[in-house]
Amino acid sequence: MIAEYDSWIGKKEVYADQLTEINSTRLHYSLNLSGKPPSYGEPVFPLALLMLGEPSVPPDEVGLDGHPARGDFMPPVPLKRRMFAGGEYEFFQPLKVGDQVSVSWEITDITQKSGNSGELVFVNVLREFWVKETLCASENRTIVYTDSDPKSRPQTAPEKIGEWNEEMRTNSLQLFRYSALTFNGHRVHYDQPYATQVEGYPGLVVHGPLLATWLSLFAAKKSGLQLKKFKFSGKRPVFDLHHFTLSGENCGNNAAKLSVLDHQLQLAVTAEAEFFPS
Repeated sequence: MIAEYDSWIGKKEVYADQLTEINSTRLHYSLNLSGKPPSYGEPVFPLALLMLGEPSVPPDEVGLDGHPARGDFMPPVPLKRRMFAGGEYEFFQPLKVGDQVSVSWEITDITQKSGNSGELVFVNVLREFWVKETLCASENRTIVYTDSDPKSRPQTAPEKIGEWNEEMRTNSLQLFRYSALTFNGHRVHYDQPYATQVEGYPGLVVHGPLLATWLSLFAAKKSGLQLKKFKFSGKRPVFDLHHFTLSGENCGNNAAKLSVLDHQLQLAVTAEAEFFPS
């Protein structure tokens, strides 16, 4: 299968976007963050960049799942489910409210694996965020395609909660707002009949990037430091039906290990943060 997708490796696109004050304010309140939202010219938190540079396509170019139809920029992988499996981020200069941002996309690799959950296809995409001639941040995102049954994940021993911990819960309104702000049409996040009856999930799926955003903010708050690098990997979905826990610990050397644990203390997301020295 992979050989037929070789022509997609190296494919590039560039999107012009703007980090507007109204969207920064909407994101701030949608995430229920404390304090006032940033004003024009002020920096935003690092993973606010997830609002930027997403492709805009008309409804007739959208697939059943709500994503842009496969076969244009992303390869036409025939597996049913598409998920944001993880991302690695490096932050060089803060993005600020009002910035005109050029976001480049490049498919850097496509790999196929087989395991207990069946066949998997991974597509790696490099995104860079430029303001004029300055590279402000980079993202290496991994998209995975699979036919696996979402009910097939076995239970494991409960994880221990870290020295840093915070219990959270989301809801359909917050998930819808985040989908809108990041222009993420994936229906599992806001269309409950589709999520449960078509894809077989027990409820609405919490976005992996939203969980990563909460972890990144949590790490910065607990450490009192600014993020330099951040990476996360999804292990199992989290749903709107139950609470979940942000967990972490200081590893020294301006670093932290983090995780999201579901309501049964099953490991849902792992993450690592590296901070600029104080």
